[in-house]
Amino acid sequence: MGEIRAKSVLLTAYLEHLLLDGTTEESRQFRIITPSDPQARGAQLSLLLKPGLRHNVAQKLQETGIVCDKREPDVIRVAPAPLYNTFAEVREFVQHFKAALAE
Repeated sequence: MGEIRAKSVLLTAYLEHLLLDGTTEESRQFRIITPSDPQARGAQLSLLLKPGLRHNVAQKLQETGIVCDKREPDVIRVAPAPLYNTFAEVREFVQHFKAALAE
C-alpha cells in the first residue's frame, strides 16, 4: 500500500504542476480548490472553472475518451488512479484540458 500511495502522491503532484505550468493566477481559466498540501488531499484535484466553461470543457474531454467527474456549477474533479494511470496519461490529460479551455 505504501508504494501505491507514494505513486498516487507523485501522480497528483505532477498533475498539479502541469496544470499550473506556463500560467499565472491572472491568465488561468481555473483554480485548483483542493488543498495543495499532499498530506491534506487524496488522489484527486478539484478544478473550479471560470463561469460558463464547464460544459464545453467536459464535452471536449469526453470526446477524447477522458473520464472525470463534473460538479455543478463549474467544477471538474480529476483523479489519476495510481493502479493504472501513467505519468504520460496525466500529461496527455493536461494537454487535452488546456486545449479545451482554449476553444
